[in-house]
Amino acid sequence: MSELVLTLRQPAQIGDRSREDFVLATMEYLPGSVVRGAFAAAWLARYGVPAKGTAQRAEFIRLFEGGVRYGSLLPAGTQPPSLSVVSHKYQPLDDCGEVEFDRAVTDDVPLRCPNPDCDSPLEQRRDLRGQRPRLRRRASVSIHESGVARRGVLFTRETLPGDLDFAGTVAGDPALLGLLAGLGEVRVGGRRTTHGLAAVAIRTGSAPPPTLERRPDGLLILRLSSPGIFVDQQGRPSRDPAPEELERLLGVPARVVRRWARWQQAGGWHIASGLPKPTELAVAPGSTYLISSEQPVADQTLTALGQHGVGLRRHEGFGDLAPPPELKPGRSAREAEQARLRKLRDSVAPLSGVRLNWPDRWPGIWRALTGHAAGDLAATAALRREAADPPDTRVGAALTAVLDMTPADAAYVVGELNRR
Repeated sequence: MSELVLTLRQPAQIGDRSREDFVLATMEYLPGSVVRGAFAAAWLARYGVPAKGTAQRAEFIRLFEGGVRYGSLLPAGTQPPSLSVVSHKYQPLDDCGEVEFDRAVTDDVPLRCPNPDCDSPLEQRRDLRGQRPRLRRRASVSIHESGVARRGVLFTRETLPGDLDFAGTVAGDPALLGLLAGLGEVRVGGRRTTHGLAAVAIRTGSAPPPTLERRPDGLLILRLSSPGIFVDQQGRPSRDPAPEELERLLGVPARVVRRWARWQQAGGWHIASGLPKPTELAVAPGSTYLISSEQPVADQTLTALGQHGVGLRRHEGFGDLAPPPELKPGRSAREAEQARLRKLRDSVAPLSGVRLNWPDRWPGIWRALTGHAAGDLAATAALRREAADPPDTRVGAALTAVLDMTPADAAYVVGELNRR
């Protein structure tokens, strides 16, 4: 899969469901259906409505009717909602051992915070997780068809601010993704004459697909980042992926044994025809399922499912999978992280003495360390040579430890060494 980033150049309004309180609300993210519609509108603006039987019509069909699958795009610093996660209703205390619980991972989840000094109820959160964008709200007067303001009729319009980055995934043949990137800037949401202009960046093959998680008891966890449309054998709306679909995707008999889901309506507007799309019942983003399979499922099958998605109308942005949520750390998680970082610092402690004991070796080792932490492959190769021929065994073990660390941990320990 590839990473798709849209950077707003203008405020945008992503139409939410209609409300009766005179508020034109906006969603805080870009659904895959909105992304698909933005690219389709840009294609039609450039080439016009393609005639039947032409190469342009075949290209349009490949781009927007199955050849490319458009995922939801989230603001930078946010995660998809997760309906299986419960968190404190009120502000947690510093000494609360856990702040959030994932019911899909842990069966024994309390109803209230176990900290007796807190005792806050735990509730499900349905919004984006993380640093949500700050919406702009503007009150305006309603305009009559004659162009005159309606007396006493005010409404509020919500918009997303400009200069926001929205990132997500898009799946398709690299040649088709190149055609999308070649369209240039697109417009998302409503009021497209003055709102929604966005720059496009597609990084081909840079985004691994989210896969189902494995629990120790063998159950699989499936999470949705976009609405999912499921039907039963009679074609009626269903809250769950059908066992037949799960068996086809996983290669073994499987079924949903537990869910955290809620209904919502899915509609929209079809740009090419200028007609509204049929409104269907869908499960909301963040819906989470525990799946039992009769046999173990191979990792490559789970990866393929992440690329394929689940349910109907996947090419329209429905049925995208989500990665596991990052739970807010409580006291227990903070203490565990501090202990882990302390262990990392201890593993590279022998490097602090290289500058004094082997001053001729230190410049080369330091250049290799800083370059490796920055992702320089040549520096990584140099660091491997230093680890193969160290001044002493303790220094060699420390250099090997840095090579075995994740990029983030390597950058952390190099920063700590720089402070000493």
